[in-house]
Amino acid sequence: VKIPAGIEDGQSIRLAGQGNPGAGGGPAGDLIVTVHIATHPWFRRDAQNLLVDVPISPSEAALGAKVDVPTLTEGTVVLTVPPGTSSGAKLRLRGKGVLNHKTGDRGDQFVVLKISVPKDLSEEARALYEKLAELNPKDPRDGLWV
Repeated sequence: VKIPAGIEDGQSIRLAGQGNPGAGGGPAGDLIVTVHIATHPWFRRDAQNLLVDVPISPSEAALGAKVDVPTLTEGTVVLTVPPGTSSGAKLRLRGKGVLNHKTGDRGDQFVVLKISVPKDLSEEARALYEKLAELNPKDPRDGLWV
């Protein structure tokens, strides 16, 4: 059975004349194959678009960075994270999604940035974070609950 690229979970493929023989010696019917797509360890699919979560450090989020990102079409690409990026920000890689088998177009890949906060800080790192807190005293929740 040839599975076309870009087929979606739950779609069916009809194989004409490949089913059971007809009653009373009639011609064979059609075989209907329903496709189920296995989950991927990194990528999630939304129609023709792909999503992948990429962890970044707090300093990469604040200062900006270049990070390696996996794709299905080109292996790893380098993505520029802009300075001041918040956790959950989505960056688009155009044309790096799933192929639409009807139109031949590709969807996009969205990189969802997740800030990974260190859990075990050295004394020096803790002191630096405390200094950052002093230099940036603004409460990010200020005005939200009014």
